[in-house]
Amino acid sequence: MIDTAIKLALDTPQFFFDEEWIAHGQRVARRWLPAEVYPEPILRADRPWEGPAVVLYGTVLPHPAGKGYRLYYSNFVPGVTYSHAGRRRAWPCTMLAESEDGLNWRKPELDIYPTEDGAPTNRVYCPGDHWDSPSLLDDPADAEARYKMMGYGFDTFSKRWGEKWGMYGLASRDGLHWQSLRPDGLPILRAGDRSNLLPERVEGEYCLYTRHKEMWAQTGCRAIYLSRSRDFREWSEPELVLAPDRSDEPEVEFYGISVFRRHGWFIGLLEYWRSESDCIEVHLAFSRDGRRWERPQPHVPFIGASCPWNAKWTSCAGNGPIYLNEQMVFYFGGRLTSHHYDSARLHGAIGYASLALDRFCALEGRYPGSHIVTVPFAWPGGQLVLNADTRESYDSHPLLCEGEIAVEVLDAEGTPLPEWSGEQKATFRGNTHCRGAINAVAVRWPGERGLDRLTGQTIRLRFTLHHARLFTFEASSG
Repeated sequence: MIDTAIKLALDTPQFFFDEEWIAHGQRVARRWLPAEVYPEPILRADRPWEGPAVVLYGTVLPHPAGKGYRLYYSNFVPGVTYSHAGRRRAWPCTMLAESEDGLNWRKPELDIYPTEDGAPTNRVYCPGDHWDSPSLLDDPADAEARYKMMGYGFDTFSKRWGEKWGMYGLASRDGLHWQSLRPDGLPILRAGDRSNLLPERVEGEYCLYTRHKEMWAQTGCRAIYLSRSRDFREWSEPELVLAPDRSDEPEVEFYGISVFRRHGWFIGLLEYWRSESDCIEVHLAFSRDGRRWERPQPHVPFIGASCPWNAKWTSCAGNGPIYLNEQMVFYFGGRLTSHHYDSARLHGAIGYASLALDRFCALEGRYPGSHIVTVPFAWPGGQLVLNADTRESYDSHPLLCEGEIAVEVLDAEGTPLPEWSGEQKATFRGNTHCRGAINAVAVRWPGERGLDRLTGQTIRLRFTLHHARLFTFEASSG
């Protein structure tokens, strides 16, 4: 008997991002899917204090009332303006929008930072100085400081690299009223500017993806660093975790990254800057530990410059997607102008892109004999459930599923088990994500048998795909 190298956890869909699950196969391609951009923005700059552009340097969090969402976002002020008396009239702030369904948003009227004449605004944090790249997390285990925020700042009246340069930490009980974590008003980490918090703790630690103060000397370009903390006040020296390599053009820089976790993976929404065309797109990256990253090949956009309002700049919210029905919804900020903006054309809005649940990539087979065989593993119990699509193509009618996936069971050495293979194989036809719902069904073998009968046995699975795509497989206890 072969020792099992991989453990299959119950109720955890398994992605095919890499070769970990695949022992061998033929005539099967790995296809990475882009998200589909909704053509109209959901938020525009329509308040005097927002300036010419709103940007999604910020985060989308569940509403504390238990229904809907809060969207924290930023304005873009190209330089600070002053009155003749020297009083500052406009500065970057963190603002709030709310939604019950995640699609239709409103800007609440709050009295936290009113206008000069006392009118309410939707501003929830305005330091009155340079404020950039705010990122938030909901930390319910800390009742006194449930909401935490980090943002990049410096004193506009001093040198850029003065003592006030760095990442600032704030805390809030309600997500509306914020207090600095340092009474002296100084940053808690010498890093930044473009940064995002991982929206949850990892083994008790907070994680910030940021930039190192010596980044240019170390990498010669913008790159991604990771800093960690156990108390949100003392942070580790940022370590380099992702930088352009020889698979990228020399012009490419990594402007920033939003990271979220899904089924045991860290998934990154990488701000991929092509400096020659001065355009920032969002690419995917993936990692098992949040430190060692891989990227899909070839390097193509996950969220590209799809509309005039995001023609030059796209940056995602720090939290990853929210999950609506069978869709993952990714909020992003888009700009008409590039990193080296033309102030006469400065325009920014916030929109979203969507992707069917967990359909980042598929193993696709279209021809007779297209198949993969998994590595050996112990079946943990439950039934085999697939995230799969047997339509002719992605654009076919949602119910026209004329392809199929045959599933056979082999022993640890790769010999087919007679009662579970050949004429006794299982056959799947359908599209599990269809018309606003997930129609997952357990794969059944002749005689209505399920894999629960093989609980504890070391097996391999052979998937034969004919005009079909397999996104994930799962041992489901449900």
